[in-house]
Amino acid sequence: MRLFQFILFFFTGLQLLKVQAQEKTGYIPLTKQERQKVELLLSKMTLEEKAHQLASFYPNANKRLNIPHMQAGECLHGVVAAGTTSFPQAISIASSWDPSLVERVSTVIAKEARALGIHHCYTPMLGVLRDARWGRFEEGYGEDAYLVSKIGVAFINGLQGRGKNRFDKDHVVATAKHFVADSEPLLGANGAAVEISLRSLHEVHLPPFRAAVEEAQVGSVMPAHHTLNGVPCHINTYTLNDVFRKEYGFDGLGVSDNNDLRWVQDRLFATESREETIRKALEAGVHTELAFKQTWADKRMYGPPLVAAVKNGKVPVKLLDDAVRKVLEFKIALHLDEEENPLGKEMTELQKGTKDADVNADVFFSQIDGSLSSPRSNYKTVLNNPAHDALALEAARKSLILLKNNNLLPFKKSQFKKIAVIGPNADTIRLGTYSTQQPKHFITVKQGIETAVGKNAQVLYAKGTDIQHPKDTQLAEAVAIAKEADVCILVLGDDDKTVMENVDRDDITLPGDQDKLLQAIVATGKPVVLVLLHGRPAAIQWAKDHVPAILDGWFLGQETGTAIAEAIFGDLNPSGKLTVTYPRNVGQVPAFYNTLIPGRPRMMWGTTEGATYPFGYGISYTQFKYGVPKLSKASMKASETVFAEIEVTNTGKVAGDEIVQLYLRDDISSLARPIKELKGFKRISLRPGETQKISLPISSRSLEFWKDGKWITEPGSFTVMMGPNSEELKTIKLELTQ
Repeated sequence: MRLFQFILFFFTGLQLLKVQAQEKTGYIPLTKQERQKVELLLSKMTLEEKAHQLASFYPNANKRLNIPHMQAGECLHGVVAAGTTSFPQAISIASSWDPSLVERVSTVIAKEARALGIHHCYTPMLGVLRDARWGRFEEGYGEDAYLVSKIGVAFINGLQGRGKNRFDKDHVVATAKHFVADSEPLLGANGAAVEISLRSLHEVHLPPFRAAVEEAQVGSVMPAHHTLNGVPCHINTYTLNDVFRKEYGFDGLGVSDNNDLRWVQDRLFATESREETIRKALEAGVHTELAFKQTWADKRMYGPPLVAAVKNGKVPVKLLDDAVRKVLEFKIALHLDEEENPLGKEMTELQKGTKDADVNADVFFSQIDGSLSSPRSNYKTVLNNPAHDALALEAARKSLILLKNNNLLPFKKSQFKKIAVIGPNADTIRLGTYSTQQPKHFITVKQGIETAVGKNAQVLYAKGTDIQHPKDTQLAEAVAIAKEADVCILVLGDDDKTVMENVDRDDITLPGDQDKLLQAIVATGKPVVLVLLHGRPAAIQWAKDHVPAILDGWFLGQETGTAIAEAIFGDLNPSGKLTVTYPRNVGQVPAFYNTLIPGRPRMMWGTTEGATYPFGYGISYTQFKYGVPKLSKASMKASETVFAEIEVTNTGKVAGDEIVQLYLRDDISSLARPIKELKGFKRISLRPGETQKISLPISSRSLEFWKDGKWITEPGSFTVMMGPNSEELKTIKLELTQ
């Protein structure tokens, strides 16, 4: 009997050891054997072979050791490659206030990326947007750190997968960028220096990155172009190491932004030599380099200059080994050796067509499709999955915002005999930046209207104006068509030159002669629906005052025209809400709702202080009535969670979605606090006459603020606010005790 028990115990122990050996652990999930494989490969590499592993968006396979190639790519709102699904732009899909939708979208993006041979995506962009002049505005999710965190975490989880699906064959490594505070640059200029307090850094700009690590274990991080309080972000050990790694717990891959390692020395003049630049970047945990279209030569910092610096002792080999180790860990975690063509393309293929020159943004966007990726044999089946198109349409529907409606919308499909569709964005592809140059399809607003009305109405069309080079004859033609029509749908906004990386503005009016076109069409006296397809908040106060209906889509993706037509004709009840404030003019920039309380009341000569539209705003074809907010407890300890509750009723005649928002204000604090801060939200669907009770949690995390180098809470009174946007709020008091 004892012998039997011993044998049973022995084999049970062996089985347990085997299971433990196969268990994946760590920030980058690997088994014990896989980590041993990393060390074995590292020990067999030459110095030059190690350096090649640090090349991002460049051949990095090793045929001698059978180390696979890891391909990077752009996936902001769809994979930047021909024939992929184009979802609403980042600022647009955030307007859905629907993290579950966002995660489903990024799950599809990851699946298409892997089918195309892309394993590492340079997205999401987690900047907290505060300056409408900034050219990269459309790449972000909004002006509030809490909202950006929730949308960003959802996008990362979709890209990387959860649980057993994390980094599997249908998921990729996500990149939190740009670290940090690039969305509040001086003068609104991309890459400009950022000078802000540590308090603003921790309370406004760092929280989305903190959430990316703590809630989604984001795989990689990309530093920003600029200097932060005088220190280039690519060699900033305080933000990258002290905060991101030590405080938040990040243990993933650092990747440089394009050519920024070299520019630490050549543009920012923060180092004296290549060796110093390389050493400081590696010390800050920037493990790989993106140097698009740079050959294996002196302008590729982690190329020959790195090899030389290690050989002459200026860069410790341990720094190089630590960086290579991270790359190998991800290559194994992603199972890249199981791909159909794991070694990718030959380096010589890239060298032949590459000029050793700096590459500007326009060239980068147009050439990025010509990547090194090796698509799987079934990639066309994956890209052409009808479910992906259906999801793109769902995302467009939920992201579309109704800003104004004086009982003009929705139309009946037989209501008008002649419908004028006018504007530079009415019948052309508008996807926004970091988009595929060859979408699988794109439905324009004109096409959507034509499909919706069929033979019930005649659709007239005029461009009205070119955004870049307007002509007077275009305006006259548009006015003539407007006079002939019964109603006008005017589609205005941005093109791919007026809002993009490295293209900022000192004016936020509609670019070109679009305001002139708008006023001319309104002057005809015909009913006008203004549709905005754009990438930054526009100064549309005149439109708010004079146009009866305004729909805002930002850039809605490939299904733009279908979603807008559905909203115009009542097949869709718009439900999106703004994630940014719409300033009246550029003089109100930077504009954001959660400002600190001023020391004196502000007076403006010749105008008023308020924004055109506030954060969180958006209306519906139905009406929602909010009850009186209640708390599950009137007071709480820091260790407890209290729930804020409110009843919302659809008092209208059609079904609709509402986004219930929760804000908090610290009534008395040792430091001045914002007048309100978003701390919760929930998207709900209500039938006519239906009432739902919404419950949103409030924890000590909701009440904390950053002071003297740490997060703290202070006992006292807090105002709890609930409502449909950041201004129309109902309040109740909460007490935080010791």
